[in-house]
Amino acid sequence: MTKFSDLGLKKDIVQVLTRLRFKRALEVQRQIIPMALLNKNIVFTSRTGSGKTLAYTVGFLSKINKKLGIQMLVMVPTRELAIQVGKDIKQIADPLGYNVGILFGGRDIENDSYTLRKRIHIMVATPGRVITHINQKTVKVGEVKCLVFDESDQMFDQGFYIDCAYIKSRVGKLSQIILSSATISDKVKDFMEEEIVDYDLIRIGEDIPKNICQEKIYIEDTKKNELLLKILEQKKFGKVLIFTFSKARTYQLADYLKKIGINARELNSDLEQTERINNLNLFKQGSIRVLVATDIAARGLQIEQVDLVINYDVPNKTEFYVHRIGRSGREDKKGHAITFISPEDEERFEDIMFDYQPDIRDYTGF
Repeated sequence: MTKFSDLGLKKDIVQVLTRLRFKRALEVQRQIIPMALLNKNIVFTSRTGSGKTLAYTVGFLSKINKKLGIQMLVMVPTRELAIQVGKDIKQIADPLGYNVGILFGGRDIENDSYTLRKRIHIMVATPGRVITHINQKTVKVGEVKCLVFDESDQMFDQGFYIDCAYIKSRVGKLSQIILSSATISDKVKDFMEEEIVDYDLIRIGEDIPKNICQEKIYIEDTKKNELLLKILEQKKFGKVLIFTFSKARTYQLADYLKKIGINARELNSDLEQTERINNLNLFKQGSIRVLVATDIAARGLQIEQVDLVINYDVPNKTEFYVHRIGRSGREDKKGHAITFISPEDEERFEDIMFDYQPDIRDYTGF
């Protein structure tokens, strides 16, 4: 067991981690923290829930000067991730006297004034909103010493490649760059070669952990609801996260489940921010048993103890299969995932099998 005190961290940081009950360093932390302390540019792959936020954060904390402004800038693709990552960093930074700010789009920019009123040492932000503030000179990034691109494959896939390159051009040329990505997509490769150039690449863990039991069943689309109910009747599954291919499908399926007495909610990008956060929190707390989501919930969001992931529809992109089922089996706990494969899904499912060769057995739990 590797202790955080063995990784070269300062005593006060180790003490905070101990109070927060971080007992041992996970694999990503064992590998990334020492390199971050050496000020290396790092590109690493690590699945969601592996502990990467803690890894890149504590690797930089000891370098912060409280008299200066923003010295660590963490870019994330969505408002939900901004809130979550900001919260995770604050629990470590606050006891050390470092201020953390969170900026994201989808709200009036005037609401950011409260965040910007105090001296911020670490800023977590979505690209569009931070660029607006940089251009309006309400946020200064000239003192940034560490620039993090978190969930970069998702960020670039959503069209933020140019924005991220622009942000990099505005921070100091000697800033440390840390890029985390669940998968190394073509756009991530381009960014690595064009924008970072000098870096260490580290691949951490398996694409699909062995602790996740994967099952599949070939089924007509019209029979999916009947099978879904049989699965949900099994009491061994507490929290269940169901993925569909469209926003409309999340509403339809969540409404259907509610009508037959199953406490369910939907999660998609059409919902107002407050409703998205509320539905997500209800699921995290166990107040609702089933969350029906688009792939917005497949990436980054910290949802603990998901007993079962159901791919009601096969994802459109093969890498999202990995992201989806990774919501279960976090922190090396046992996970379970079942994929429904209708005739129109078969070709996409074959692409997943070709890309990842997952160990998927036939579903037999009728």
